Amino acid sequence: MYLATVGLVVLLLAIVVVAATTLTGPEPATSAEKARAAKLSKLPVYWKVHTGDTYVSIARKTGLTVEELETFNPRVNPGAIRPGQRLKLRLKVPKAKPKPLGPRLHTVRTGETYASIARKTGHSATRLQQLNPKRSAKTLQPGDRIRLRR
Repeated sequence: MYLATVGLVVLLLAIVVVAATTLTGPEPATSAEKARAAKLSKLPVYWKVHTGDTYVSIARKTGLTVEELETFNPRVNPGAIRPGQRLKLRLKVPKAKPKPLGPRLHTVRTGETYASIARKTGHSATRLQQLNPKRSAKTLQPGDRIRLRR
């Protein structure tokens, strides 16, 4: 009976300890972990391999581990990297920034037509005419300002 009581008390204490550690959450990051995270956040997205680079040397230069490089580049054979090859330094690569839309208006020059303006700006002549319903192709004059986009 005595052993059963002691066993029950020990079990209850273990449950209390597990519950207390679970409820308090993870330990706060140490200053070394914070410093590493700050350094890694400043890394470029890709690493361009140079002559003589290996996963070990790249890891040393970037502060990553070889295991992280292997995780970020699963289809790359670490023993067969070559100069000029790009390796990811992050698991998730951010999306590329969209290209700027370009100017909204164009000033017509002598001899220009909707077709020639379309070729220069990368728009279609039909789209330019739709955007400028008050300017017909026949009445287009130098100095007129036509809309290229909304």
